[in-house]
Amino acid sequence: MPNLRFPEFRESWNSILLEDVAIRGSGHTPSKSNPEYYKGDIKWISLADSKKLDNGYIEDTEIKISPEGIKNSSAVLHPKGSVLLSRDAGVGKSAVMKHEMAVSQHFIVWQAKENILSNWFLYNILQILKPEFERIAIGNTIKTIGLPYFKKLKIRIPGFSEQQKIASFLSTVDKKVQLLTRKKELLEQYKKGVMQQLFSGKLRFKDENGKGYPNWKEKRLGDILKIGSGRDYKHLGKGNIPVFGTGGYMLSVNEKLYSGETVFLGRKGTIDKPFYFNGDFWTVDTLFFTHEFKDALPKFIYIALQQTNLKLYNEASGVPSLSKTTLEKIKLSIPSVEEQQKISDYIFKIDTKIRTITAQITQTQTFKKGLLQQMFV
Repeated sequence: MPNLRFPEFRESWNSILLEDVAIRGSGHTPSKSNPEYYKGDIKWISLADSKKLDNGYIEDTEIKISPEGIKNSSAVLHPKGSVLLSRDAGVGKSAVMKHEMAVSQHFIVWQAKENILSNWFLYNILQILKPEFERIAIGNTIKTIGLPYFKKLKIRIPGFSEQQKIASFLSTVDKKVQLLTRKKELLEQYKKGVMQQLFSGKLRFKDENGKGYPNWKEKRLGDILKIGSGRDYKHLGKGNIPVFGTGGYMLSVNEKLYSGETVFLGRKGTIDKPFYFNGDFWTVDTLFFTHEFKDALPKFIYIALQQTNLKLYNEASGVPSLSKTTLEKIKLSIPSVEEQQKISDYIFKIDTKIRTITAQITQTQTFKKGLLQQMFV
């Protein structure tokens, strides 16, 4: 029995072959040598849609195929409500089809038998089993799970009414995650649009008297700030000073390399993801840090560098890298300090909202994970 259960249900849960309670289906990829197969409006789930999985419903696909593509391949249309699972390249990700759809050969599909198995109950079981799917997948380049495994897969299920109640309860949590995710996407799109308008000059702030600020001036990065290099931290003891690398926070030590506002810039590896920090820190030699800003606000420089394609300045054919000299020569359009402040305040308020929603998504997902562990056997 599960640890958490609706009080009106008392019957035992039964172990049963998934094959006995759901009809298994598969997919295929129509020949890409025939463009006509990809000139239709049939939604076709492929690896390009991996990011859309694990969010309950899948509503749309990156690629569409035509009836001719279905007719001239082993691809089939699966009814809406079918549950799909990626068995390689993103192994273990699942979703429920909101519409009639086809899938590529990378997926396995089940159509739950009516009044025996709830499709949403099955979806949540697959979510629970995801770590197991990832563990048993084999392969060097692309890990996969063979069909024999799924033919023998057993699941534990209660009566159909209890399945429906559990699935309905959990779907409210899924819907909250979906709404928050959509809200985050809209905010990110809005931020991107605002930044494009600001840096193209189509959108300008005005001062308290309603007057425009002076024109922006082009300046070299080296003329408005200094660039420092990170150092090795292994000789330092443990403490509360964060150490940053190209992947972000690494650990904490007992000494600081610098204190104050800075914009970190990748020196090797990830060179196109600047990030802002304010406080005591140490950084490794894969990062540069900026300091001693002259007529430039660190927050604005961070925003401006987000609008700069730093990959264009890459100096290596292997691992991407940037030199201090190259960074100093990069030219940025800089407004007055007053307008920089207004732009920074506005963009950072959007960033704060995005971080808040991201935290809410994580909290809700963690809450659901706990429910899954408690409500299923």
